[in-house]
Amino acid sequence: MNEFVFQIGSVGLAVSVLLGLWRLVRGPSVLNRLLAFDIVTVSVVGWMALLSIYWRTTDYLELILVFTLLGFVSTVALTQYLQKTLDRQPDDRPTKQLP
Repeated sequence: MNEFVFQIGSVGLAVSVLLGLWRLVRGPSVLNRLLAFDIVTVSVVGWMALLSIYWRTTDYLELILVFTLLGFVSTVALTQYLQKTLDRQPDDRPTKQLP
């Protein structure tokens, strides 16, 4: 892999991780934070894959698989928890009256 391509990819993924972490900290809602966690997970996995290609090794493929699986399982678990929590809360939204 070309050194220039590796550097451009690393910079792009680093920016993606930083923006995802910023949204994870600031995010106005829990769902925004969940999406930011997914962005950070995918960006880190992309960076590990980029390093694996650059170093021409397959040693990190298991780590990539484990990291991806943990990200997926944690997202599904948090989504299930939020669904149960939000279903128990009363609906405070005003209802739309039809004429």
